[in-house]
Amino acid sequence: MSEKHPKKKRAGKVTAGYLERAALHYLGRFASTQENLRKVLERKVRRRNEDGAAPTEEQVGWIADVVAKCVRYGYVNDETYASARAESLLRKGKPTRQIVQDLRFKGVSADVATETVDGLGDDEADISADRQAAAAYVRRRRFGPYRREVRDTDGKREKEIASMMRAGFSYGLSVQTLDATLEDIEDILP
Repeated sequence: MSEKHPKKKRAGKVTAGYLERAALHYLGRFASTQENLRKVLERKVRRRNEDGAAPTEEQVGWIADVVAKCVRYGYVNDETYASARAESLLRKGKPTRQIVQDLRFKGVSADVATETVDGLGDDEADISADRQAAAAYVRRRRFGPYRREVRDTDGKREKEIASMMRAGFSYGLSVQTLDATLEDIEDILP
C-alpha cells in the first residue's frame, strides 16, 4: 500500500532553546539587524505553532531574550550591518536615497541609516557617494564610455539617461556621468 503523499512530519515544539539554535543557525548564514532577526524568529514560531498562530506572550519574551543575547555577544550589530550593507549597495551602483530606504526596510534606525550614508564617499578626493554610485551603475550597465559602438548614439544616450533617472539618479548627475571619459569614471570608482 503505497501512498502518494506521505504524512507530513509534525513540527516540533517551540522552546527557548530551539529559538536560540535557530537564531545562531540563521546568523551563521546571514548578517542581520536586531529587528530582522526578531522577524525571522517570529516567522519560525508561526510555522511551528498550530494553524500558524501568532507567537504567544511567552514566545515573544523568548524571542526578545534571544535577540538581546545575540546583541550582547556581538553576533548582531546594527551599525556594522548598516555600514557593510551600504558599502555593498554603493558598489552595485545604488543611489544614497535607495541605500537609506533599504537599510530602513532591514530594520536599521533612521539615525543610524542616515549617519551611515553620510559617511559614504571619498572625502579626501571630494567625491560624493552618489557620484561613486553613478559611476558604478554606468560601468555595470555598460553605459556612456563603456558602451559598445552603436550607430544611433543619441537615441541610446537618451535611453541611458532615462534608465539612470529611473534608478534614482538626478538628471544632472546622469548627464555628467555619461559624458565623462573612461579615465574620469575609473578615478571616481574606489
